[in-house]
Amino acid sequence: MGFNSIRIYFHWGYHSPDEGVYNFDGNRDVEYLLSLCEELGLFVLAAPGPYICAETQAGGYPGWLIAKRHLRIRHNQFMLWRTYDEEFAQYEVQWLNQILPIIAKHQITENDVTKKKGCVIGVQIDNELFERMAAILPIGLRDQMRVLAKAARDAGITVPLFSNDGFEESSWVPHPELESREGFWASSSFGLDWYGFDKYVVFAPTSNPTSWLLNTGNSINQRNEWSTKQVSNSMDRLEKTVRLFGGGARQSPLFIPELQGGWFNHYQLEHTYDAINDFYGPSYTKTIIDSALAQGVSMLNLYMVYGGTNWGSLGDPDVYTSYDYSASIREYGYMSNRGRNVRESLLFARSFDPYFTRTARVPKRTIKPSLKRTISTQRSSVGADQDVLFTFFRNFNDKGVDLFDVAVQMPEGNFTLQCFLPYRASFTAVGNYEAVNGVRLLQSTIPIHLRMVNKESNEEVWIIEPNQFGGLALEHKEVDITGNMQDDILRRDGPAAILKFEKMDGWTKLRTPSGELTLIGLTREKVSTLYAYFQDPYWNEGRNHSPAFIAWGADTIVYNSKTRSLETNYRNSDLDLHIVSFSRPADHRLVPVNRGVYHTSNIYGVELRHQQLSILPVNIVLHDWQERSANFDSFPWHHLRRLSEEGSLTFDALDYHYLSGHVLYRTTFAMPAGRVVLTLNARNRATVLVNGQVVGGHTTYSRQLFSAGAKIGPDPWFLGSRTYDITSHLHGDGPNELVILVDSFGLCRQAFIMNDVRNPRGIIKVKLSGLTEEPIWEMTGTDVRRLDNPYNSTGFPDERAVDGWTSMVAKVQREQTTYSFWLDRSQGVKHIQFKFNGLSKPFSPSMNVPLRLRLDGPFTAFVFLNDVLIARYYGNGDSPQHDFYLPDGLIQYRDNTVRMLVYTWEDGDAHVHIAGWPVDPETGNMITKHDSANPPREYMIWKDHFKM
Repeated sequence: MGFNSIRIYFHWGYHSPDEGVYNFDGNRDVEYLLSLCEELGLFVLAAPGPYICAETQAGGYPGWLIAKRHLRIRHNQFMLWRTYDEEFAQYEVQWLNQILPIIAKHQITENDVTKKKGCVIGVQIDNELFERMAAILPIGLRDQMRVLAKAARDAGITVPLFSNDGFEESSWVPHPELESREGFWASSSFGLDWYGFDKYVVFAPTSNPTSWLLNTGNSINQRNEWSTKQVSNSMDRLEKTVRLFGGGARQSPLFIPELQGGWFNHYQLEHTYDAINDFYGPSYTKTIIDSALAQGVSMLNLYMVYGGTNWGSLGDPDVYTSYDYSASIREYGYMSNRGRNVRESLLFARSFDPYFTRTARVPKRTIKPSLKRTISTQRSSVGADQDVLFTFFRNFNDKGVDLFDVAVQMPEGNFTLQCFLPYRASFTAVGNYEAVNGVRLLQSTIPIHLRMVNKESNEEVWIIEPNQFGGLALEHKEVDITGNMQDDILRRDGPAAILKFEKMDGWTKLRTPSGELTLIGLTREKVSTLYAYFQDPYWNEGRNHSPAFIAWGADTIVYNSKTRSLETNYRNSDLDLHIVSFSRPADHRLVPVNRGVYHTSNIYGVELRHQQLSILPVNIVLHDWQERSANFDSFPWHHLRRLSEEGSLTFDALDYHYLSGHVLYRTTFAMPAGRVVLTLNARNRATVLVNGQVVGGHTTYSRQLFSAGAKIGPDPWFLGSRTYDITSHLHGDGPNELVILVDSFGLCRQAFIMNDVRNPRGIIKVKLSGLTEEPIWEMTGTDVRRLDNPYNSTGFPDERAVDGWTSMVAKVQREQTTYSFWLDRSQGVKHIQFKFNGLSKPFSPSMNVPLRLRLDGPFTAFVFLNDVLIARYYGNGDSPQHDFYLPDGLIQYRDNTVRMLVYTWEDGDAHVHIAGWPVDPETGNMITKHDSANPPREYMIWKDHFKM
């Protein structure tokens, strides 16, 4: 992708299933993770919380902490008001004392000659903890941040501390100039080393702030495009706004710890992440990044680059299983065109180091476009050996025109260029730059994506994206021009010699007595595969080779510095790999290009070999189908408890630590003379069973504040009741058993100024009308404190039972690769399992084919893959997701076991299917409509590596 850093959240609840228990082994091995980052040459912004948000249960706090009801979580006494809680603060310090010593060992400040280099360059304290809102409303506790910062320093953290202001609200900016003030003007403000702020600009239409108050509908389809004016209004005053905060914000690097990289999706919406991906389109994230760079931002982190999966019950009520986020890299590992566009901006920024690293805004623009709203700003490099000019082109013209003139004003004279830029697209143009051979670029109006310099031989290479309109304005001087894509005659205009191009790919050389500049032109399709390997001085003994080489032509390309090889993943459509290097690669297969459009020096190529082309489509056989019914009588039922001697019985799942999946309630009663009506108020999904059969169910959930089942913020607990007439399901001989399953969407995450983490879960109120005696309730579930992974349970005590399975092969019908069986309410709750083998011969070990589990039908299913809870399926429409990613790391070569807890509110067929991902090659969206005689190919890649 081109990033040199990664921001990593460390989730307190994942590492601490129970009070006093901390796990840092296996998949929670932080030491290994940070060592891996050092091996890869990645800097790390470590975010250990204690609060991390990230749409996870309780914002990352462990369930056992939330269950201590006397604590004020995040010091919140109620919404919009905090009162410092010393005991809660000490629990946070306890967590930091566990995680920070591990992080401390990997700081860049801890290097010495006997140790490998550390990777941690900064530590984030908490997450979106406002000190004030609207720049004036004081909602943050300074002692809260002081205690956490002191704990970090006491634990050995010596790198800069920062937090991420929820918006640019001036929270936790250091103001040393106020420390000497006394009396009325004295200030007790507390600031961190870096000021950072988050920037989310355009929300998905069904997630915008309006939807918190009004029901804006359940579908993103047929919505208007995102507003360019909203983007410019939000982004184009960042530098001025933040610098006016004064103090540390005036001098420190402009830093965005979370810059919008997509958006998440919610329960009960009709669209999937593919629709959100279409809403933002291919250019949105790149445009946001370019707009940030235009404001002088020199440190930014995209949230998210890869969203992934909310496995198990990790997610909070805002999100379902998939956390694809419509991010640059899709959930199953595919880099979308949006991600490829993002990479262009990152490669450009890194290749023009040091000129692009520190810049200042040009007070008066030197360029005047003929079309309004096509330039956001201009900046010039500061402190470098050249005053390179960067012009940030961004086409936000409301008319959607993509071709305009650019009038350039220079001391030597004026000249005019054309610029072709599609609506909503952006790129950064270079001007006033002198190449290593003395050729001076006055101004470009075509993208220069990369530059590579060899000062020893006075050679320089630019990777450009030519078009028939734009060009390069060079200072007029004698230069020998050769190649196969340029116009043979340079057009003179004032002080400029205008170089334009007839072809979109090829090469052009500009030779002078002191050296040569090679321009390599790539088409848009080839630019989308562009890669460069940068050797940052920190990781390279002080030497800077930026980049060391450039490559294009494959789906993904990554250089492994440990093996010194180029690891290449390529698709059916990828035919040739090309590499630009000033030294010949070691791999004998990489030979100088001696024909075609790239037949020039320093370019090496290889034809990519596609093996096993006849294996499509993916065909996964599901076998060994078995089932067993949930035996409620065998469960460890217990009576409800009181939280105090005077208090009433509590039904809330939190008070029993039943915080993953379901909590179950049961009562029995004799057959009454008349009707029996159940009135039930629960959060979030309630299923009613009478004598082992499902009577029905309902979901209480809302995207609006102050609504029953609110996904965020206040939830009026007294709303949301439903009634069930269960009379016809009763029998007269013996006691009747009523079981209520309540499936929680997770604890709310206590975001911003909300106080919602203890919104009720489970039954809130239940009443049985028509009985002669008050029923006695029992309950059961899974106490997550007893689990190694507290988010890996359905809540059913028998979920891992090994006995009682019987074959259901006769009940399963197969049509091609889809397996179907009948589910009805009379079957109650059951467990179903089957097996499948991973991809084997004729599949090559040098291939990778991501797999998905497809579920259809009105039923509910919690799905385990090899004992890891990977999916929550709601076929009644509570979740739009039907396709679930099967993580590559969980799939075995043979005998993979899929186990599902299933029940249904509506009789019908259940359909199960495992296959690859047939996707659009640009967006990565699933192809759902196609000619049955010509099905689309699933996404797969071949793997190879080349010694460099």
